[in-house]
Amino acid sequence: MSVLSIGRLVRSETQTPKIVGERHGYEGLEQKLKEVFTERTGIMRQLSKTSKELDSIKGNLQTLKNDDSVAKADVLKILALSHKQRGEMKSLQAALQKQLDEATEQAEKQQATIKFLKMEMEKKTKIIKDLQQENKSLKNKLLSGNKLCDVHAEESKKIQAQLKELRYGKKDLIFKGQQLMDLEHKLTIAKEELEKAALDKESQLKALKDTVHICFSAVLHNQPTSSHRFPATPTNLFRYSSLVNSSRVTFQQPHAKDIPKVQRIITASKSPANIGVMRRDSSPGVKDCQMEKKYTATPEIHSRSSLKTQTNKLKPFLLVWL
Repeated sequence: MSVLSIGRLVRSETQTPKIVGERHGYEGLEQKLKEVFTERTGIMRQLSKTSKELDSIKGNLQTLKNDDSVAKADVLKILALSHKQRGEMKSLQAALQKQLDEATEQAEKQQATIKFLKMEMEKKTKIIKDLQQENKSLKNKLLSGNKLCDVHAEESKKIQAQLKELRYGKKDLIFKGQQLMDLEHKLTIAKEELEKAALDKESQLKALKDTVHICFSAVLHNQPTSSHRFPATPTNLFRYSSLVNSSRVTFQQPHAKDIPKVQRIITASKSPANIGVMRRDSSPGVKDCQMEKKYTATPEIHSRSSLKTQTNKLKPFLLVWL
């Protein structure tokens, strides 16, 4: 092996640390270390070969010395070259040792950093798993929230529909309330009218009762006390008034010829204004009752028959107006 090839190897070995220093990463360093070890083994092999060559050279020198065929000057040159090669080999070994030490230190540092990075990666993976679980829970919550939103939307639609129905129902109730108010107003008016009519009827009934009492009192007053069965006393008048006020006795409808003059006057008008006229016209009835005095001088049988005829005439009159 020549000296030039050894120099090239040394230069290539000096350039390798620069390349190793520039690269970063655990895998690159391992590859570089493997290359350095392979180069070292190759150099050691070359050194062993060179040592063998030197031994052979020594043997040749000895042979040359023995043979005295080679000049001493050539031998000295060869020895100087061998010394130089040994020095270069020692310097190469020192450089290789330094490179190996630096590579081991960098490898240890990188291993420590790798361990630290692994720990951080494990922590980050745990954090990522926790975040994934939180994301899943949040997704589930979002899904449940969306479902609740849909349910609330449906409920809001139903409530809006119910509100619309209530509005329409409110309008209907307002309309019906107005109708009820109108009906109440009409009922109050009708009630007032009925009360007025009832008052009119009560006044008419009072007037009729007064006329009947007058007629009965006049008839009973004109009959003599000895010939009568019913004396003209207040107690007897109350008896006849009870007959007048009773509504349970039923009689047939009288003919127009049997109705006295007082009844015809009252049937002509039922208003309160005509009641006064009825009262004024009741005096002829009294006169008619007084005209019965001619029958007072007759015997008792004639007086009783006249009383019966008068009461029979007055009974239908009372039933019609009571």
